[in-house]
Amino acid sequence: MTFRIMALLALPLAASACSPDAPVKRQAGSWSQKIEIVKFEGKGATPETKTQMQKMFDAMSTMSVCLTPAAAAKEDMGKAMEQMSARGQNCTFAKKDVTGTSIAIDATCKQPNGGTVKMTMTGTNSATAQDMTMKTEGFAANGTQEGTMEMHVKSTRNGECKPTDVTPPEAPATGPAPVVPAKP
Repeated sequence: MTFRIMALLALPLAASACSPDAPVKRQAGSWSQKIEIVKFEGKGATPETKTQMQKMFDAMSTMSVCLTPAAAAKEDMGKAMEQMSARGQNCTFAKKDVTGTSIAIDATCKQPNGGTVKMTMTGTNSATAQDMTMKTEGFAANGTQEGTMEMHVKSTRNGECKPTDVTPPEAPATGPAPVVPAKP
């Protein structure tokens, strides 16, 4: 299991921290995000790899994303979590509290190789800011821990969308998750 797979499983959850029961939804507008790798340990976790990943996240933080009113209206973390299993990610949730201003998620996702990824996320959510700590732990099929990655993610609304903002294409409603090949 690679750290890339662990990050790919965790980041979509951070992208939309709202639920159908939550009165708090992100406001449409220009959003920036800062991701700090707090912990990076395990098989293949070299200081160089951590530095490369942090540089990638730092580069991403220089971009602002335009969250359109239509995209903001569709954001729904509860539904996104339910769809993880439907897209073949085979996740079960021990905790899915994404109501109000707090976020607390505890999930375990079975991997095609027989291993698992345990994800936890805690933090706060408001219409104009999110502050979350996400931890992913990878385990081999025999239960041996292969690695841990912990990230601190802060997202902030910076006003109305700007012409220089990146506007992501609308996500498909359903379909399989992209296949990510595992590295030995």
